[in-house]
Amino acid sequence: MRLLHTAIKMSLVGVIASLIARLLSLDFWITAGILAILSIHLTKRDSFVISVRRLIDSIFGLLLATLFFISFGYDFVVFSIFVFIFAYVSWVLKMPEGIVPGLVLVSHLLNEGEFSLALLGNELLLIVIAVAVALIFNLFYPTSTEKELQSHVESIDQLVRDHLYMLHLLLKDPLYNEEYYRHFERLDRKLTDTIDIVELVDKDLLFLNDHSYLAYFHMRKEQTNYIRHMYRHALKINKVHPFALEIAGFIYEMSFDIGIYNKAVVQLKNLDKLQIKYKASALPETREEFEVRAMLYQILNEIESLLMVKVQFHPLYPDFNQKRYKS
Repeated sequence: MRLLHTAIKMSLVGVIASLIARLLSLDFWITAGILAILSIHLTKRDSFVISVRRLIDSIFGLLLATLFFISFGYDFVVFSIFVFIFAYVSWVLKMPEGIVPGLVLVSHLLNEGEFSLALLGNELLLIVIAVAVALIFNLFYPTSTEKELQSHVESIDQLVRDHLYMLHLLLKDPLYNEEYYRHFERLDRKLTDTIDIVELVDKDLLFLNDHSYLAYFHMRKEQTNYIRHMYRHALKINKVHPFALEIAGFIYEMSFDIGIYNKAVVQLKNLDKLQIKYKASALPETREEFEVRAMLYQILNEIESLLMVKVQFHPLYPDFNQKRYKS
């Protein structure tokens, strides 16, 4: 759908910019439409940033080329030297987006063969019209809203709950570990795809965007890495162990606290009690039990890391849990 909207925007800005340039009786009026199309990207933020860079660099190129042509003549060799310097400086200034549009406009000056203030003004108007139309269109074209991000929050939280639910089943029933891990991999791919979508949606929020949504989704992604580690440890357990059942129960209860509120602090306290209990328990009597408990100990460490990521998120974005009630 995003690609469709981008294609629609490109078509409309191309037509509108060209018509405006033609109504103003500008030479090479179709160029305005082409340059406007180049200023449209998948997200509002990318379109805005790249358009501004393109405008600045193109104007710089026009002025630099005019200086070169007046000083050394309207010659292809001069143009070639200009291309090298212009391209190099554009990359150094981190504005390469203006190289191609700038060269297109400068080629019009070269074809004229002599300095013309009217033509220079014509070229400046072409790039200004193109960028202005693209920026205005991007600003007012209806796109994703904060409500869409909120829906993605709920979607990702549910995926994390599903991850934990499947993990608790794996600890309770290690015989079917392959099936649980396949399910985890499917969930993980879905989570990654959702985060990719969210990164694009986040770039459509130009104003009052503290990027807390994006930070939230990356926090969840980091948590799934810890869950992946837990799965790998759990896959090495081949028998049901009483401690495994307790940890499975803890993970099951923890899954219900997955959400925008900071419930990780309470869970950390519960986890600490569980760890103290295990440290006070009798040592394993067999090598097999030792290996199982070693894996379970690693899982407890991963749970602690998972919870700490959530705890650290909230001081950075203390108002995040209020966002769901806005708009």
